[in-house]
Amino acid sequence: MLLMTLIAATLAVAQPAPVLDAAATLVAPGEPRRVVLDGRSWSCGPDGACVARGRGASQPVLRECRRFVARFGAVTRYERDGVALSQAELATCNTAAAA
Repeated sequence: MLLMTLIAATLAVAQPAPVLDAAATLVAPGEPRRVVLDGRSWSCGPDGACVARGRGASQPVLRECRRFVARFGAVTRYERDGVALSQAELATCNTAAAA
């Protein structure tokens, strides 16, 4: 029994962390909310951290970011498939918040 417990514990530690499909951090956090946008299920917490699951629509990342910003507000970070946008790309993306 002890051996089985040790094996289960080892396997639990050895599992890689789940990879998020997309993530963002809002400039102005608000109430927690869940929204499906372009095929991704977004969940935003009260601290402004947003995570998404799902493949999403096939579109350029800047377009996806602008659509996110138009719905949620300006961001300080946006990433998709583990690659974060640069500061210049974020500035372009955040123009959708002003529109």
